[in-house]
Amino acid sequence: MRKIILGCCSGLLLSSLMGCDAFKGLSESEQIERTIRQEIQRNEQGLTALIAIANNTDFDGFAWRRGEPLQVRKRTAEGLALLTDVTVPEIITSAVANNVPSFSLVRYQQGWLVVFRNYLSPHCQAVYAYAYQGVLTDTPQCDEQLFAAQANGQCQAPINAQWVIFKEWFFAETLADEGNPVCQQKAAAGWEAKGS
Repeated sequence: MRKIILGCCSGLLLSSLMGCDAFKGLSESEQIERTIRQEIQRNEQGLTALIAIANNTDFDGFAWRRGEPLQVRKRTAEGLALLTDVTVPEIITSAVANNVPSFSLVRYQQGWLVVFRNYLSPHCQAVYAYAYQGVLTDTPQCDEQLFAAQANGQCQAPINAQWVIFKEWFFAETLADEGNPVCQQKAAAGWEAKGS
């Protein structure tokens, strides 16, 4: 009887150890995507209200954190310029009414990016991840092969019928210069940052 129980326990332990790969944690990219999806699911109504207000302005960027002044930006030839003499109180009123404690919106193509996170990919790319209301028709779907094949690029992944995760990435050349071995291998293979 003892041998049978010991044999069963050993078999159970061995099979559970062999299946440990199935219980790996999420990658940083997957964690960020999950966070974005959860945030859209949690407050889609509030973010949609903010975008509706932003659409009715001539401005190209807004950033606000509860207790701090609203930052308003306008696109210029040099990028997004901070405007110091502008107020848009209705956007803060909407954020407070919809329990949005902070936000950063940037006009992009026909819509607005909700700025979320950035991270370094395993392929030595600085990746910027956003939520975008709408679909980016000329932007491919995200997958690992796309990141592995392109030093710089863009992709999207659906959240729901109205929102997508939009990612934009650039080769992190400075990390190659600092001695990162993965980045150095990519640089040796001809990768360079967009516009270098």
